[in-house]
Amino acid sequence: MTSASQGWDRLGGGGQGALVLAVDFDGSTRQEATFRDLARLLPDRLDVWHAVPPTADLEHADQYLAWWLETLPRSGERVSAVLGYCAGGVYAAALADAIELRQEVRPEVVLFNPGSPNTATLSRDLFGALGSMTAVNEDERQRFRQRAEEIVEHCAGDFAALADEFCAVYVDASRIAFERWGIEGEVGDELMGLFRAYTRYLSAARQLERRPRWVDALSLNSADHEGGFTGRETSFDSSRADLLRSPAVAAAVTATLTVSS
Repeated sequence: MTSASQGWDRLGGGGQGALVLAVDFDGSTRQEATFRDLARLLPDRLDVWHAVPPTADLEHADQYLAWWLETLPRSGERVSAVLGYCAGGVYAAALADAIELRQEVRPEVVLFNPGSPNTATLSRDLFGALGSMTAVNEDERQRFRQRAEEIVEHCAGDFAALADEFCAVYVDASRIAFERWGIEGEVGDELMGLFRAYTRYLSAARQLERRPRWVDALSLNSADHEGGFTGRETSFDSSRADLLRSPAVAAAVTATLTVSS
């Protein structure tokens, strides 16, 4: 799709419908469906734009929010809704707070499996990345998993340190995989940098404290999600991996945004 600015990419819609913003870290090593999958299931009257993380090495959540606010698509027009997936739900809720101050009307906020990142979040994503490295044999993969488990014990309660140590595990495993796959140095460095950027995105999200209006958001959750992030929740008979490609979820989003727009 076309790009309006450095901060946003259009995923769906023709540029004239209700403006919908979606926040997730696209491009990490996670295997779940993304907002790109969801946008294909939404009507064209919803003009959906996806947040692009800044390329700079940022450490604070306010810097991410400022980046996205400064580069909003269709500048000056009303934002109808903000969507957020996983840790992106934290950013989406905070983004909606800022947008409400600008336009005096709160966008509808729809979150998918929302929650503040924690050790389980990062462990799941690292283990998922290791599992996708088919060039790394099972014995090697198990050693990396064991190393990660030891890091969890060593970094108890220090998420930033955990993220840094997990990056080191990812880099070491990636170098083995990239060499066997024949991936050149610059490409490999870019992929490893993407994982580092993802962990910084998670670390920064943890800086955002819950605010009263967040409870008003609607959460659409997979069957295995614990819930409790917002006051309005609907669970679907869908796995986490398939949540954003579920027709039932897309229908719920369409109905909610049609009513609110």
